[in-house]
Amino acid sequence: MKSVLDSLVERARLAQPEVATIGIDGRLERAAKAAAALRRAAPAIIDSAVAEIGQPRRFARREIESALDLLDALPVLAEAIRPAEVPAAAGRTILEWQPYGVVFGWHAANSPVWVPTLVTQSALVSGNTVVSRPSGRAQATTGLVLDALLSAWPTGAVVRADLTAPEAQRLIVHPGIDVVVAHSSTETCKRHLALLGEAYAKGAPLRPYIPEASGNDPLLVLPGADLEVAAQATALAAFANGGQLCMSAKRIIVARSEAEQFIAHLVRATAALVMGDPGDEATDIGPLSDGPAREQARVALAEALAAGGELVVGDGERGAVFAPTIVRLPLDALQVDLWQRESFAPLRSLVVADDVEHAIRLANDTAFGLGAAVFGGTPEDVARVRAARVVVDTSPLYQDAHLVVGGVGESGLAGARPKIEQFVYARRVHYETP
Repeated sequence: MKSVLDSLVERARLAQPEVATIGIDGRLERAAKAAAALRRAAPAIIDSAVAEIGQPRRFARREIESALDLLDALPVLAEAIRPAEVPAAAGRTILEWQPYGVVFGWHAANSPVWVPTLVTQSALVSGNTVVSRPSGRAQATTGLVLDALLSAWPTGAVVRADLTAPEAQRLIVHPGIDVVVAHSSTETCKRHLALLGEAYAKGAPLRPYIPEASGNDPLLVLPGADLEVAAQATALAAFANGGQLCMSAKRIIVARSEAEQFIAHLVRATAALVMGDPGDEATDIGPLSDGPAREQARVALAEALAAGGELVVGDGERGAVFAPTIVRLPLDALQVDLWQRESFAPLRSLVVADDVEHAIRLANDTAFGLGAAVFGGTPEDVARVRAARVVVDTSPLYQDAHLVVGGVGESGLAGARPKIEQFVYARRVHYETP
């Protein structure tokens, strides 16, 4: 008798040849229909995100917009995987991009709309099928997203897997899975890789593992920055969605020459953020659920203050709400978790650097390499910041489907490459005669 996991994988496996034979232009037409279905389902999806995970309504709407922007950008992104003639010593050689087969998507709770849209539609347009596992905390919301998206595709093109984490981990090493893409914490991604290593040692077939893991992103404020603009962008980028975004500004680094004015602007901008009912359109920050992220923030705040940190704004927990809080750390306290680890809560560190050189060293003082934001400075300064996604003089939450997200170091393995390019392998076909 087939197991539940075998049945899930088999459904996706049986559908994959049909998806692949549709052809890239036909697949793009399906993605456009999926976009229309997602747009129609948007009000119900937004309501679900507010009710299920407490996502502020304004941010849930932003997630929908980001997902729709991605679908609109797919025709341009897909140009990278069209066949093309490449140089050959004789005759002609065609570079082709072939789908791997079945993609397993491990989705995140903090992004229940954009992540499953990114994974499923990138995989489908590139000719794969998908086994899609929503986070246990966002099953209803991601389920509505998947229902809308798969309405345009053949049966089995996207197979929903509502599984617990231990059950879903078995899919990572399942012999019928050809690619794994995980949006999760670095710790979870390393556990996945360890499972794969054990499975490989026992003879399991190799398959790409594409992690988009934690970030501990710096935001630098350097000479030449518009300090009021930088402060407004920093406040929102640090605390939107309760600070639970991989690309949030987590370590704020300001050059000493700009520090006094910038911090004054930042205090005002942060204090203006609205805490309250996530269903209210005016709310910026809803309640932070009682769980590992809240406990880590509680401990990290206490440790930072004990090490000499000073509250710049906010005071941590206020009943159900964790107030937007920034701690200024002295330079001899950068061993604390608030600086070294990702804070997945509305709690951020701020450090004053001696000068630009010092600021860049501080920005690169991390094992993570997801994103970074720079206000002011020069192109040469930007070039020395280590991250896969860097934005200059704009918010770290800058929306652009073409500016893909990815990481290096503890944040990932592939850097900022479009998913559609990661779900295919290069094949060269040589013809001796023209």
